[in-house]
Amino acid sequence: MNEINKLKNQSDQGSSKEEAETKAEEKKFKLESLNKAGKIAQEVKKFIRPQVEVGTNVFNLIKSAEAKIIELGGEWAFPINVSINNTAAHYTSPIKDDELTINEGDIVKIDLGVHIEGYIVDTAFTISFNDEKSLENIIQATEVALEAVKMLAKPKVNTKELGKKIEDIVKGFKFNPIKELGGHQIERWMVHGKKQLPELGNQGGDVMEEGEVFAIEIFASTGEGSVHNTNASYIYELNPYAGRVPLRRKTSKQILGHINKNYKTLPFAERWLAKDFRMGVVFGLQELIQQGKIQVHYVLAEQKGEFVAQSEETILITEDGFKQLT
Repeated sequence: MNEINKLKNQSDQGSSKEEAETKAEEKKFKLESLNKAGKIAQEVKKFIRPQVEVGTNVFNLIKSAEAKIIELGGEWAFPINVSINNTAAHYTSPIKDDELTINEGDIVKIDLGVHIEGYIVDTAFTISFNDEKSLENIIQATEVALEAVKMLAKPKVNTKELGKKIEDIVKGFKFNPIKELGGHQIERWMVHGKKQLPELGNQGGDVMEEGEVFAIEIFASTGEGSVHNTNASYIYELNPYAGRVPLRRKTSKQILGHINKNYKTLPFAERWLAKDFRMGVVFGLQELIQQGKIQVHYVLAEQKGEFVAQSEETILITEDGFKQLT
């Protein structure tokens, strides 16, 4: 009997050692992937910033930035967003160029994401072509808040505290944070993880833990600090909770297979599908949406005539603080 217990103990020890080695390898791969994705995101920001000019065609700008991500060895974590003026989030170019152009007086937000094997970084910046006195500090409001919040990030901190800091700083600049938007945990294959980093101090928070990845995302608005769904939608995402559903169209089945294989649970653009499916993309997507297999990300906007700025960086929570990845 003692011999049996001895063998069992040896087996358990061997198994524990293998598990520990596997975890160490997984952690190493995660860090390497996040660092690589972060470096690519930094390079893409440097590459694309000089191209954001008055007269620039947004469709071409987005294509240029997305091509650069692939050229540098990354993958798209989501379609590049170029949100102008009161548009706050989720605008990317449709299948055909809608001829959207950057104009004098515009405030332009570029939001991009890179992933390596599902390990994601998310970053955004704003450029203003508006000389109005009331808007001169709108970008600074988001940048100052981001830097301040970053310095508070560490294990055991509740993100509600960070939300309070964001609110205080943005309002101190005489702008409003946007209550429906904000920072978020990033998990493997999930841009928006379980934990939230709110923009306001009275919103619920979550406790940060070592090894977690967070996007610190700050918005400043000249409006009331609230966005609504517009009628436009160009970004979609697989619904991971939908079970098997009947699909009538052959194209719908092919598109679903393509999404599962290439994008998994990451957001994608309808124009990406149009490259691979010459016909039936619109109708195929419609059926998948109706059956609950696909979620829609509507373009989000403040009230007409208002302006929104955005700054965002991705950090890794370390033992005693954070490491900036982007």
